[in-house]
Formats: sequence, C-alpha cells, structure tokens
Amino acid sequence: MIGYFKTIKNYLRTPKGRHDFFDYLKAFILIVLTTIIVAVILK
Repeated sequence: MIGYFKTIKNYLRTPKGRHDFFDYLKAFILIVLTTIIVAVILK
C-alpha cells in the first residue's frame, strides 16, 4: 500500500501528472457545483 502512494506522489511530481491532477480537480468541482445548483433549483 505504501508503494502505491509513493507511485502516485512521484506521478504528481511530473508535468503530466500535475496537469492531470488539476484537470480532475476542475472536473470534480464542476460536477459538485452543478449538483448543488440543480438541487437548489429543484427544491
């Protein structure tokens, strides 16, 4: 399990890993905001 986290940490240090991380983070935030907006509208 520790090796798995070390691999992720090393991947995030690369330019591609950093870029992918921020892409996934942006997508997660958009999904959460969309869900909240729809929930507020339908309430």
